[in-house]
Parts: sequence; C-alpha cells; structure tokens
Amino acid sequence: MKHTQEHRTPALWGSFCAFLLLATGLIWAPPKANAQSFDLSGFVKSEYLYDSRQVVAAREGEFHLYPAPESEATDVSNLGSFQFFSRMRLGIGDLPDAMGAEVSGYFESDFFGASDANVSTFRLRRAFAKMTWDDREVLFGQEWSPLFTLASFPRTVATTTGAPFQPFARQPQIRFTYKPGAFHLIGITAWQRDAFSDIPFRGVSGVKQQQQAAIPALHGHAQYHGDNVMIGGGAYFKALRPIITEDRFYTGAGQVYTTITTEPATIRAKATYGASLSDHLMTGGYVYNNFREEFYPLDILSTWIDIDGTGTLAPGLFAGYLTNEGSRDEVGTDLSEAARGSNIDYVWRLAPRLSVNYDALRFAFELEVTSAKYTANLDANYKPSAVSGEDPVTNVRGNLSVFLSF
Repeated sequence: MKHTQEHRTPALWGSFCAFLLLATGLIWAPPKANAQSFDLSGFVKSEYLYDSRQVVAAREGEFHLYPAPESEATDVSNLGSFQFFSRMRLGIGDLPDAMGAEVSGYFESDFFGASDANVSTFRLRRAFAKMTWDDREVLFGQEWSPLFTLASFPRTVATTTGAPFQPFARQPQIRFTYKPGAFHLIGITAWQRDAFSDIPFRGVSGVKQQQQAAIPALHGHAQYHGDNVMIGGGAYFKALRPIITEDRFYTGAGQVYTTITTEPATIRAKATYGASLSDHLMTGGYVYNNFREEFYPLDILSTWIDIDGTGTLAPGLFAGYLTNEGSRDEVGTDLSEAARGSNIDYVWRLAPRLSVNYDALRFAFELEVTSAKYTANLDANYKPSAVSGEDPVTNVRGNLSVFLSF
C-alpha cells in the first residue's frame, strides 16, 4: 500500500500543478483583440478546348479573343486542356468597426499566371479592404474595373466573359459608392494593373505610360436597382504619357448597361464606346505621328447581350459585336502604332451554352463562333474599310468545362 501511495502522490501533485498553471494562464492571458471570421471558397475548373483554326489568344490559347488572320499556318486546328483557372477566395469578416463603418476584406487568387511566360503560377486577382455604412461604402484595393461592371457582365463558360466585346480589366482603385435607396452613385480613381499588359509603345508598358502621366484614371457611374431590373451608365477618363519628354494625351469611354431578372432567365446587355481601350482587352489603342509628334486615340464601338438560364439544366446564349472606328482626326503619315487588332473592320461572336448543375459539380458546354474581318485598307482617320475580296475569317471553338465548387 505504501508503495502505491508513493507513486500516486507525485502524479496527483503534477496534475494539480498543471491545472494551476492553466487556470493562471486563463486569468492573466490578455483578451483577443477581435473574433475574426474567414470564409474560404473557390472552384476547380478543368477545360477541354478545340479550335477549328489558330486564334489570337493568351495563356497558351486558353484566353481567346478572335481568329488569327488568314495564312497557311492559321488554317490548322488546335486542341488543348487547362486547369490553371482554378480559383481560391478568402472573405474576412467580424472585424472591429472603424469610424462607424463595418469593416471587411477580400482576397482572390488563381493559377493563371501574371504573363504567358509563367502560366500555371499563383497570381493575385482581387484584394481589397472595405468600409460599409448604411448608405455608402469605400473600397481600397484591387477590384474589377467599373467598365467591367459587376452588376452586368456575361456569364459565359469561357474565361474571357465576353472579351473583347466586354471590357475586361482589374485595377487598383479607391472606390466610393453612395446608395440613397434604389440609386447607386459610384466614383473611382484607378490605376492600370492586371495580368494582361496594355500594348507597349517603344518598349514602354501601358502601366508605365499611365504612371508617367501622374494622373489616375477616373470613373463615374450611376445605377438604378429595382426589384427585377438594374439600369446603369458610366464614363471613363484616362491620361497617358508614352514619351516621358512629351505632353500627356487623354482618352475616355462611355457605356450603358442593364440586367433584367426573370424566373426562367436573366438578361444582361451593354454598349461601350470609347478610345484606347486596349488596356481593357478590347481592340484599338492609339497611333503616333512621328513628324507632328502627336498621339491619336482610336475609337471602338462594342455591344453584347447575354441570356443566362436557371435550373439543373440551364441553357444560355452570348452574342457580341465590335467595330473599329479609327481616330476622330486625320492621322497623317509616318506613324507608329500601339494598338490591338487595328486592321480589323469588325468582330462578331455567337456562343450558345448548356450547363448541367449538380450542387457542387457543374458540367458546361459552350460553342463559340467568332468571325473577324481583316483589311489592309485604312482611311485617313485610320479606320479599317474592307474592300471587295477581303473575306472574314471564322473560328469555331468547342469548350467543355467541369467545375467543382467549394
């Protein structure tokens, strides 16, 4: 009995000391500053793509804009499979209020890479802090460009979400939204930055051209949010200085858009008119007259409509049209160009789709028919003007994608 007690006493004493240390720690431990919450979500996307010909695209052909111009090499079909658009999101909430506002954060990344040279590597998509009051909010960070318009963008299976007909860019920005009831007024200062670079000029990137201008891009939008309809419009202003020893030049854009929600489908539509929108993955840009030392922004006009069905078996349809309008002034001769597809008269796309939805799993098929009319004829305003014998080139893309959401 004595032998058992001698062994039990140290054990009991050790347990008591451990309990005492734990209790002391709980009493004297400083309280947590806050109780944050983290919401992790995202999806895995596997794409299987077939093109009837070669295309103008990024990321090994995954991000398709329009068919490449006619040649012996471009008539060859193409087949690919990609998983690098898989995405992760992190929502951050339950943070202490600041200045009477609810504070939240958001972070989003995928494996798309920052350029074609490092495809399949981790890259930043969106990251911001947001302060929200009852009738207004302020956002600091990288978010979709207002020209992309989160309230109205196509729900295509393709990663492009309708580019080049739909403006496509994410930008570091400071965004203020005032929401007095059904009306939203949005003002933004923004900087050019994304995984896609604007067209360089004499080796100077689009990002650097805007930095050298020392003026942020400016956006202003107004939206009406009804029960089943959203109607909005906005304008965009941008300054560039491609040559550091010369003056800035200025460009802009305007657009109108809508989203109509019904029980069987949601209809979205947008029209955009503006100049030098290559930073939004559209055609156009600008030309430089080397003799006059003047820049001439190139205008484009783009429209699209998207019909998105609901339910387990959900059909959809995207249709878009874009035309290059050239400069508003005669550009002269001895020109340097910083533009995308400036010799394209027009581009159109028709893309029906069908999705089969099983909770976390989604099978989606989309057939993209995209046609571009290239021309060697540019008028005095650098506007493409097709002549007899110049036929459009058309690509048919089949896209089978499987999404696993979490």
